[in-house]
Amino acid sequence: MRHWGRRVAPLTFVSVSTMIVLPFGALGGAAVAAASPRSAASTYTCSGADTQAGAGTLPGGTYASVTVNGGCLVDDGPVTVTGNLTVETSKGALIVAFAKNDHTGSGTSTLTVDGNILVQSGASLLLGCYHSSFPCVDDPNKKTHPTLNGPAFVHGSVIATSPLGVIVHDTTINGDVSEQGGGGGASCTPPFPGIFGAFGSPAYSDYEDSTIDGNMWVVGLHSCWLGSLRDKVGGSYTSLNNVMANPDAGEVLTNRIGGNLICGGNSPADQFGDSGGSSNIVGGFAVGQCGFRVLKPNPAPNDPGKNPPGPLEPLSLPASAAQGYDLGGTDGGVFTFGAPFLGSAASAAATPYVGIATAPGGRGYWLANASAAVRAFGPNAQRPGSFTPSSTPATPAVGIAAAPGGDGYWEATADGKVFASGSSAAYYGSAGGLQLKKPIVGIAAVATGNGYDLVASDGGLFGYGPGAHFHGSLGGVKLNKPVVGMVVDPSTGGYWMVAADGGVFGFGAPFYGSLGAVHLDQPIVGIAAVPTGNGYYLIAKDGGVFAFGPGAHFQGSLGNVHLAAPIAGIGLG
Repeated sequence: MRHWGRRVAPLTFVSVSTMIVLPFGALGGAAVAAASPRSAASTYTCSGADTQAGAGTLPGGTYASVTVNGGCLVDDGPVTVTGNLTVETSKGALIVAFAKNDHTGSGTSTLTVDGNILVQSGASLLLGCYHSSFPCVDDPNKKTHPTLNGPAFVHGSVIATSPLGVIVHDTTINGDVSEQGGGGGASCTPPFPGIFGAFGSPAYSDYEDSTIDGNMWVVGLHSCWLGSLRDKVGGSYTSLNNVMANPDAGEVLTNRIGGNLICGGNSPADQFGDSGGSSNIVGGFAVGQCGFRVLKPNPAPNDPGKNPPGPLEPLSLPASAAQGYDLGGTDGGVFTFGAPFLGSAASAAATPYVGIATAPGGRGYWLANASAAVRAFGPNAQRPGSFTPSSTPATPAVGIAAAPGGDGYWEATADGKVFASGSSAAYYGSAGGLQLKKPIVGIAAVATGNGYDLVASDGGLFGYGPGAHFHGSLGGVKLNKPVVGMVVDPSTGGYWMVAADGGVFGFGAPFYGSLGAVHLDQPIVGIAAVPTGNGYYLIAKDGGVFAFGPGAHFQGSLGNVHLAAPIAGIGLG
C-alpha cells in the first residue's frame, strides 16, 4: 500500500490502505448553515462546490429520493431515503463519514437508503467510516466513538457506472455492488476538478470492513489503487480487467465470500501487497489470478529494502464447511441438504420442471420448466424473480446453469438454443442453427463466467464463449446409455459428462469414480462439481445422491423416500 496522503496536511480521512486529505474546517458542516428536514414524500437536490471552498449538506430527515450534483455531506443528523439516491455525473460527490451531528455536537449522522445508490460517470462516493481503518471526519482520534459501526445502510444495491472513485467502509449493503469502468485513469496524480483533486488525493476505489449480501463486481476500472479488505460477500466477487498505476494495488484479501471468487486481467495481478492481509475464505470456487492454487509472497516484494517479500501463501482458501445441495423435482418440489430451503414451485407445476440451478453463495435457486419459464427463490436469485421467453421454444428446455458471478443464468433447449438472463450471463451463441445428430441434454457454465458448454445425448460437446475450451467429447463413441448431463471442473477447466447408468467421463478433468458397474433402481439425471474440483455428485431420478472424490461430502438423499414426482436435477451451493 502507498500512503501518499501522509505528505499532505491537514489530515482528516485516514485509511489503512490509502489516505484522503479533507480539510474539515473548510468543507465540514460547521461551515454550512443547517437546512430544514424534509418529509418522506419530498425529493431533494444536494448541491455544493467540488473544491475546498465548501460543500452542501443533506439535512437530517426522510426523503422519497435524493440527487447529488456537487459536493454533499451527510453530517446533519440521520438521513433516510425511501427510494434511490443518485450521485450525478462529473462533479457529484457524496460523503457519508461523520460520527455525529456536527451542528449540535450530539446525535448521529447515519444514511439509510431503501432503494439503490446510483453513481454516474465521473462522480464519487465515500460511504461509511470505521474506527480502526477509516476514522470518521469528526472523530479522527477515535475518542468519541471508539467502536462506531455502520454509519451507512443500503437495502438495495450500489451501482457505479464509470465513476471517478468509490470508497466504502463499514457499510451494510443488502443487494449487489457493481463498479463498472471509470477511475481517474491509470495515474496517481490528483485529478482536478473533482472531489479527489480538491482533497489532494489520487482517485482510487476501496471496499473495507463491509457486508454485501449479494454479489460484487469491479470491472474495467483504471485508477491509482484498488483494494478490498475484510469484507463479507454473500454471493460472488468478480474482479476483472482493472488497471492500476500503483504497483501495490490489487489487494483483495481477508474477505469471506459465500459464492465464487473470479479474478482475471488485472494489472498489477492480485497480490498480498503490504496490507498485512491474509487469504480470502471462499465458499464456492476461486479461479484466475486469485484462484486456490495461486501462491504469492506475503508481503509482496513491491518495495525492495523497505518491504522484503514474505513467504508464499495462497491468495484464497476454500471454506472449511462443505457446500450443501438442492434437489429439484419435475413437479417443482425442492429438497435441500446442508443448504437453506427457500421455497418451491410444487403447487404451480402445470409444465414439468427440467432443472435446478443454485445461486452462488447458496442464498437462492432457480427452477426451469420445459417451456423455459423460470421460478426464482431466495434473495440472491436474480431479480425480479422470474423469466419467460418471448415465445415458447420449438423444443423443450432441458437444463439451466447459474452464472458463476451471480445474478444470472443460462437455459438450453433440446435443439441447442440458449436463453441468457441476468447481468452476468452474457449470450455467446448457441447450436440452434446446427443439424444435430442427437438432442442437447444439458448446459454447464464455464467457471470464469465467460462461456458455457452444451452436451448432447451422444456425448457431443459444443462450447461457446472465450472461456469455453474443447477438451474432447464422446461423439462417435458407442455408449451403453445416453449422456444426461455435464459439469465444468472449476480447478482444471476441463469437464465431466455423466450417462444415465452412472458412467462418468472426464475430459481435462480427473476421474474420481462412477456407477457404471452398479445396478441402479433409477437412472442418473444430473451431476454437480465440488468447488475445489476434487470431486462431484451424481443425482438419480429417485433422489439418490452419490458422492465421488475427497471433496464430495454426502449430506443426505431421497433414495428411500416416496416422491410425488421424479427428481430433475441437482444444484450445489
